[in-house]
Amino acid sequence: MISIEKLEVRFGKARAVDDLSLTIEKGESILLAGANGAGKTTLLRALAGVLRAQKGSIRYEGKKANHHSRKRIAYISAAMSLYDGLTVGVAVRLHARYFGHDRDREIEGLRLPAEQKISSLSKGEKTLLSLSMAMSAAPEYMFIDDVIHFLDPHLRELFLNSILRLIEEKQMTLIVASQSAFEIEGIPERVLVMERGRIILDEAVETLKRKFVKFYGRQIPPDLPVIYSRDWQDAKEIYLYPYRPEIHRLEGIEHLSLSEILRAMIGGEYDRH
Repeated sequence: MISIEKLEVRFGKARAVDDLSLTIEKGESILLAGANGAGKTTLLRALAGVLRAQKGSIRYEGKKANHHSRKRIAYISAAMSLYDGLTVGVAVRLHARYFGHDRDREIEGLRLPAEQKISSLSKGEKTLLSLSMAMSAAPEYMFIDDVIHFLDPHLRELFLNSILRLIEEKQMTLIVASQSAFEIEGIPERVLVMERGRIILDEAVETLKRKFVKFYGRQIPPDLPVIYSRDWQDAKEIYLYPYRPEIHRLEGIEHLSLSEILRAMIGGEYDRH
């Protein structure tokens, strides 16, 4: 379990993470969403121990993160620049020396020459190499920062299959930061949405899909929990959350995919609720 208490991370006067408290159970799969600058990357970096918070605490299984707990964490940064000056072979050996390495857990389909410089790899190849090294260490916690879209559909499927296997075998805790759920829809069980360094939505995926709806109308009825609306031909396209059928009793509502929900939330003024 990860326990975050009153976490604050500042860059100058700007608070990238602001008084954030959160509990993440072992084995949970979480999508961390939000617009650019919401604080997603900063939170992942703090969880991974890459940067230090000015206030608050992060505990793994009740203990503060230390040298040993960080060996159980895999963090895939969107910067993808950690090993750029090395060859593939040297990077793999260096990573294995610190984190351990199980070839059976490598992502299938990764065939990069050991002598090739990492700086010469494509974004997709760098992403797959980083993910494969992380998987080979069989981490207990994996934090991925908005890089899965660099993979082509075939390699993405290989990676996601590897993730599912590790979640099942080791109850690995997974947090993926992204503005879209398209690349990983079906894996997250829980959605966290950040805005200005705070969590403004924390919901199980299936619950969110039930409570978030779209409908069309000429006018917006009063007292509806409107997240976002826009004009569409001769009607308004209206998004509601949380929708309660026993109260609102609307005709012609549509339930949406997780990707559509996030697109509406990030595209609209989703912090009003």
